[in-house]
Amino acid sequence: MRIVKILFLFIGLQAFCQQTNLTSLQGQAFQSRVIKKAEGINSFKANFTLFKHIEMMEDVPESKGMVYYQSPNLLKWEYSSPEDYQVLYRDSKLYVSENGDTREVDLASNRMFEKVGEMIAGSVNGKILKANKDFDISYFKEKNSMKARVIPKDQRIAGMFSEIWMNFNKENLIESVRLIDPSGDYTEIKLQNIVINQDIPKKVFKN
Repeated sequence: MRIVKILFLFIGLQAFCQQTNLTSLQGQAFQSRVIKKAEGINSFKANFTLFKHIEMMEDVPESKGMVYYQSPNLLKWEYSSPEDYQVLYRDSKLYVSENGDTREVDLASNRMFEKVGEMIAGSVNGKILKANKDFDISYFKEKNSMKARVIPKDQRIAGMFSEIWMNFNKENLIESVRLIDPSGDYTEIKLQNIVINQDIPKKVFKN
């Protein structure tokens, strides 16, 4: 289902070897830097490449496009290949546009999907790291890269996302995310050409 595919947009990066677990104080310091950076982000756009890794498949499906974010909770994924379609999160609703048709999903009518919707924006702007009530969060360093491991406490969400990993660049911006489902399959999103706090035309967030 397209909706299931859309849900796999929302976050994470898996741990690799030779990574060091940050101490509690180091983790808190890094979290503070990320949140401070996030608080200063009013808009965000970037090119993205999405890979879906499925154990039973030899090929790794790949999608490309643009992602746009506008504070506080406007988010749009604009796919350009292998097919054109758009996914817009706005006002607790999800709009999926494909072949000239737009479908609406009211996330507020289902608390679980509303939480997932909140995770969308939080994954892009880094504010998900503030949600200690909803997630167990730990931090790691690997060479020059900083990573956050996010585990949902809500068992319904954990049934879809067992682990969420986030990879940050030197500017404390998310540059790649990976979502791992309970089967071990995962979706990875890599961001490039990240631009923050530049005007985004209002029409981008219209469906």
